[in-house]
Amino acid sequence: MSRRVLITVFAALALIAAGCGDDDADDAGDTPDEPGVEETTDDEAMDDDAGDSPPMSPAELSVEDQSGDGTTVQVASVTLPADGFIAVHADDGGPGPVIGSSDLLPAGESTDVEITLDEAVSGDTTLWPMAHIDTNLNGTYDFGSPPEPDADGPATFADGEVAVLPLDYSIE
Repeated sequence: MSRRVLITVFAALALIAAGCGDDDADDAGDTPDEPGVEETTDDEAMDDDAGDSPPMSPAELSVEDQSGDGTTVQVASVTLPADGFIAVHADDGGPGPVIGSSDLLPAGESTDVEITLDEAVSGDTTLWPMAHIDTNLNGTYDFGSPPEPDADGPATFADGEVAVLPLDYSIE
């Protein structure tokens, strides 16, 4: 082989190698093409950050009028979009102060949820079970009046209304 041919071959190889090096530089930071591995764009990463709060809707709630000794209330069923609670509010022409709350309930449907009241009711009344979401993710019902900044928030029905229903409670 002549010297001229060798120089041309080496120059071509150098160009090919340089081109491959540029492709590798362009691929820096790319996710490998492996099954189950997906690239995340900056927009998707921002959407993930926005999704840190649990969903508040849609919740479903079903209650029935009942009678008892004034110490417990039963909610027929609740469907929560995230882990949460049922808080029972006293009557104040609508939901008043919280007088009891359930243990932490899992997302999805729970039936026959019994809530022990912190304050027993002494006469026939209207009670207001309300679904709440564990928005601060601590597993404890936290809600004050007025609501504290890190308090658990009320769940909402699909139409955006707070998930609360009245029930008539009578003392046996």
